[in-house]
Amino acid sequence: MLRLTLIILCLSIILTSCGSNTTPAGNVKTIANPSDSIVKSDTISVATSSERAADLIVGNDCRNCHREREKLIGPAFSEIARKYNLSDVDSLAAKVIRGGSGHWGQTAMAPHPALSLDDAKEIVKFILRFR
Repeated sequence: MLRLTLIILCLSIILTSCGSNTTPAGNVKTIANPSDSIVKSDTISVATSSERAADLIVGNDCRNCHREREKLIGPAFSEIARKYNLSDVDSLAAKVIRGGSGHWGQTAMAPHPALSLDDAKEIVKFILRFR
């Protein structure tokens, strides 16, 4: 009975934290590099975005392991965006589809073989805006 109570408590904490996507007020969108064709912003949010990529992130299991600006099981989207740029979209999209580990520690990212390459690229481009 105690074990069941603890499991329910942990699940409720996890589910509650999934909806917390607050950012400080007054942040401004900037273009970090003139060669980048996407706007990078610290005000972007999966929860409030109406973009298809945000729906793809929510519809797949991305938020089970990733948060926008804090590490969960996998790196935060903002960490990924600081490490990679638009020239990495193809390789990152392929990594999302096939899964793997080694770049961010030993925890493996689950593969997403049902995700199309175009959808994976759309997700990656959206994530790269979390600088």
